[in-house]
Amino acid sequence: MAPEAAPTTLSEARPLRVLTMNIFGFSPPRYEERMRLLREGIEKLEPDLMSFQEAGYDGVRHQVADVLRDLGYHIVHQFDDHQPNLPGIIGNSLASRWPLKLVEVLSLRVTPRANLPLYAAVAARVSVPPPVGPMLLVGATTSWEFHCELERELQVVAITKLIQRHADRKSFPTIIAGDFDAAPDTASIRFLTGRQSLAGMSVHYLDAWEQAGDGSPGHTWTHENGLARAIIDQVVRQPRHARRIDYILIGSPHDYARCARVRHCRVAFNKPTGDLWPSDHYAVYAEIDVEPTKNWRPPP
Repeated sequence: MAPEAAPTTLSEARPLRVLTMNIFGFSPPRYEERMRLLREGIEKLEPDLMSFQEAGYDGVRHQVADVLRDLGYHIVHQFDDHQPNLPGIIGNSLASRWPLKLVEVLSLRVTPRANLPLYAAVAARVSVPPPVGPMLLVGATTSWEFHCELERELQVVAITKLIQRHADRKSFPTIIAGDFDAAPDTASIRFLTGRQSLAGMSVHYLDAWEQAGDGSPGHTWTHENGLARAIIDQVVRQPRHARRIDYILIGSPHDYARCARVRHCRVAFNKPTGDLWPSDHYAVYAEIDVEPTKNWRPPP
């Protein structure tokens, strides 16, 4: 399939397409086949902005660049600038149909328990065409361990402060896309979606699945996935474990002078090909309208 050219404008007929997915690094089994499935799915969905977690980068192999080769995407990885405090093999990567500039890589190793380099947030400014214009895209991975909600609370507060440093209130809302390893009722996600405060702060991001999903639980890490099942059997030891832990979050209209409406959101990459799954996580895919609703007014 020939790659779609980067759109020069967006409209009601051409929404902004966003994908987030934890892609399981260079892990076996059958890595090359998994990456073929990932590429084929991306070609079908044709996302404009993508956030990848557990994206492999070892100085020789660049997992996201290899998967997206010749598809016309611009790519940044948290290790691109050889961050001295973030050595590792898997991390966060962002991809865009339009040029993007890495503005900050923030370590989320907020306590001694949060000790993995992939616990990080990556912020990039993306040159999206009109009517969106330049906007901030943030990819993140937070602590995965079930007992580390304290760490996740500290991490989402740090992500919020990162966005405050770089977001432009007069622009299109910031999009956060990542693997937060937390269900919707946890304190970290409740904070991000405006349901509670943390550390004397409160924010509000729209959960794309909550706004425009199909009404199902929307699980993205589940025993139904063969790759996840092997991990669940070792770590959780509950045979029917399933959670929604991957999110696309859109900045609140209270904070930005532009409007973003979630038209559609679905779980993607949630079916195997034969007995092979692309990753142990499913993806989240959203289409976002970029035209303001009738009679909508920006915040004061």
